[in-house]
Amino acid sequence: MNETKPKEVLPKRTLKLSQGIIYGVGCGIGGSIFVLLGLGIEYAGSGILLSLILGGILIFFTGLNYAELSTSLPIAGGAYNFGKEGIGGFLAFIIGFFLWIANVAMCSFSAQIFASVFKEVFIKLNIPISNTFITVIAILPIILTSLVIFRTQKVAIKALLIFTMVLIGMFAFFIIFGLIITPFTNPNIILTQIKFEGIIPAFLLLFILFTSITSNLAYLNPDLKNPSKNIPKTIIYAILLTIIIYLSITFIALINLGENPTGLTENPVLLADVFESVLGPFGFYFMVLAAIISTLIAINAALGSAVSVITALARDRFIPKKIQETKKRPDMPALGLLITIILVVLFVLFTGIRFTAEITNFIYFVGLAFVNFAAVKLRRTRKELDRPFKAPFFPFLPIFISICFLAFAVILGVIISIEALILGLVIFIIGIAFHLLTIADRSSINLTLTGIKFFFLTVLGMFIWVINNFSYRNPILILINRILIGVCVFTIVTVILDLTPLRELAYFYVRKMDKEKVAINIGNAQIIDLGKKRSKIIHFTNLVITIMQFIACGIIFSIVYFLFNNLLSIQDIILIIGTSVTYIPSTSGTALFISILIIFGLSLFFCGILSWQRNREFKSLGI
Repeated sequence: MNETKPKEVLPKRTLKLSQGIIYGVGCGIGGSIFVLLGLGIEYAGSGILLSLILGGILIFFTGLNYAELSTSLPIAGGAYNFGKEGIGGFLAFIIGFFLWIANVAMCSFSAQIFASVFKEVFIKLNIPISNTFITVIAILPIILTSLVIFRTQKVAIKALLIFTMVLIGMFAFFIIFGLIITPFTNPNIILTQIKFEGIIPAFLLLFILFTSITSNLAYLNPDLKNPSKNIPKTIIYAILLTIIIYLSITFIALINLGENPTGLTENPVLLADVFESVLGPFGFYFMVLAAIISTLIAINAALGSAVSVITALARDRFIPKKIQETKKRPDMPALGLLITIILVVLFVLFTGIRFTAEITNFIYFVGLAFVNFAAVKLRRTRKELDRPFKAPFFPFLPIFISICFLAFAVILGVIISIEALILGLVIFIIGIAFHLLTIADRSSINLTLTGIKFFFLTVLGMFIWVINNFSYRNPILILINRILIGVCVFTIVTVILDLTPLRELAYFYVRKMDKEKVAINIGNAQIIDLGKKRSKIIHFTNLVITIMQFIACGIIFSIVYFLFNNLLSIQDIILIIGTSVTYIPSTSGTALFISILIIFGLSLFFCGILSWQRNREFKSLGI
């Protein structure tokens, strides 16, 4: 009997070229420029203009490859879909998984900027505010965006277009008045010196300003009218306009900051401070409003893109199909949206603004390298595809761009932010583990998770030993280590019970010591009646162990929270073994400790879920 595949219902194309360009610019000019501009100026001085130009050139060439891929495959899924069609298989899943995480991180980054803007305003008004309240402010726009704007996708796009037009007008006001009034308020215009050694680090930091243009526009392709002509124009014009806006804003900031600017690092209201020097308090609050609008746009676009990727992964059966399910109203997949929001909130709770920017850039560098490679492979393997637009200088341009992205990912991860590299590897390992677990049976899944849990239990134990013997320990760290040792001892018990369940031990005892409980002998096999009392004890004991695994997981992630928020840190480690001396700085040691704890905590969580499901099934079967 042949099964006929249901036809995929393609969305109606409703967006014009102008709307596509505005959408692309809106995705580009998110909140990143507000919080990272000052740090970029500290890195490169006036050379930040060269850093932005370098980022613009790289994203422009990537945009040309995106234009070719989008016109030949104008369907839902964006960059993930390009990877799936061009590379396929496991790598396609990893590309999709990475891009989903990148959009989640971008959404979290924008929410953190949103909260930090309010924090600076409260400080300016001398209103005391706690860190807990700041965290609530960061989570609020995420929840509101998901509940209100994402009631339907059309409303989401329409809201983004309106916000973007308002924001472009506000930036135009900032640029024009900045050019006109600055010569009067700052007659001796002297730009800060170019720091050539900081141009590449500034570029690696600021590339997040451009990543959302191509990636988010790729998810708009199914809605654009006349895609063969409008997709390339939308991408190219949106990139060029965004570059012009960024360069103009940065130039205005530079001519107002003068030769020796101070207090720039991670100042989310830097542009507001600049405009205050031009127009007084009105200028400050005008740009604060612009920052709020830009972060809301970025949250809107990133959350929509993340949901689009996870839906496409579910569509292709890489993850459960249920994640893709939608009702008539709303038209967003509820489960996919919920999972994405939970992960965004976790990023908000456990990562800082700068680290979130670095991990977002790192993941995008790796993801975009594979997407550019997919452009090469797709043109060679899928020659039958209609290509209304072809990227120039094939195959040299996409290969060169892929190499650049991989090189920048290595530089960012190894030289600038080892933490981003470690978290990137952790995400990669989680992706591999998830993919392997979804294609395995339950016993194999249990064995795999138990193996991962035991491995990282061993690694954690060794790391605790290293900290205790080769690093300075304050009283809090000593207490944390003792708690972790207790968790490790408990985990050894769970590993034994994962490999030899309590019920199997009870059966073994009955066969050897209480033979009258053996109900039936069938050759070498036996049917054993444990009795209601023993069964209840086993169910209760398994339930307690499961709950304790979840509690241990909560303890692990609480420690991760303290480490991420610098409430707890690992001091420099000087590992002396014989004549060999290894120095691990505090930041690297803390990042490594966090990575081990995250994977260990996740293994406890998933083993707890499996244990709970197994116990529930046995209880329902009455055994």
